[in-house]
Amino acid sequence: MIAHDTGFVYVMRNPALPDMVKIGLTTLLPEERAAKLTQHEGVPLPFEVAFRALTMRWSQVEKLVHQRLAGQRVNPRREFFHASVGTAVETVRECVLEVNGNDAWKVGEIHPIGGQDRVVLALEAGEVFVLLARPSLFGGGWEPLDLWQAHADGDQLEIYAADMPDEVAGFSDGDIGGDDDPVPHLDAAGSVANGVLIGRERLAPGDRILWMRDGEQPGACRGVVFEAREYCQIACRTWNPQVSPEGMPLILNCLERDPSPAMVAVSQLALRLPGPRTWAPRPEPREELAFPLPGPERWLPQLRPKKDRPSRRGRRSA
Repeated sequence: MIAHDTGFVYVMRNPALPDMVKIGLTTLLPEERAAKLTQHEGVPLPFEVAFRALTMRWSQVEKLVHQRLAGQRVNPRREFFHASVGTAVETVRECVLEVNGNDAWKVGEIHPIGGQDRVVLALEAGEVFVLLARPSLFGGGWEPLDLWQAHADGDQLEIYAADMPDEVAGFSDGDIGGDDDPVPHLDAAGSVANGVLIGRERLAPGDRILWMRDGEQPGACRGVVFEAREYCQIACRTWNPQVSPEGMPLILNCLERDPSPAMVAVSQLALRLPGPRTWAPRPEPREELAFPLPGPERWLPQLRPKKDRPSRRGRRSA
């Protein structure tokens, strides 16, 4: 079962249409969509994928992009715009942040992640995460295990549900493979690089992540809680790498700010929440692998051969 899934919003160009871009969505690989467009759009030259954003709620992202660029739309029934690639890309990035950012998730409820879920969160600089765990299902209370921080607007935190602990690895846990990118590319040929990996962590069933963002009003803070119902692989990446005053790369585990008083208050409330629905002990650090860690097609099913992909009935590719 998939409660949360990912697709792409793309920007394409065509040499035969030099003053236009096409902005659409697909649950396939964008290259596959470009090949179909080349067959059916009646243009003499093939479409080229200039940009792709891996995102949740891709239909909402696409709709918002089209609204923002409505004044440059060539035809209201077609997805072509008189806009530069740079303008289109920047608009897509802004809309991804709005649709999948902290404000888009409900506060006051626990968002479970399990099954075949794939969650992609769009981050703003200064947002803070707290990793919470319990030593036992039946008691002991919540313990904060780690603090993470987003360092640039547009950073992305990905959470992928797994079937077993041997599929996931964590940098902070000292696991072998904990500093390797689980999804280093976004195309089948492996030629389209993903963002720069700045964090890889793992969750055990019952772990929770508290995602906090300071509100616009002083003393306000939004706290969104996710709970792992399965083992989960976390990857954090950036397209705008930041460095510390000493010149060191800022990774997910580098806390460069003090949590605000409102964040501290929200964290204290999270520590008093009831226990998780499922629980398993956190695995010990692994210095050896019984099996190789999964490849990127495990976490991004679009990279699998078509015959091996899960069914996506009712999901438009445009």
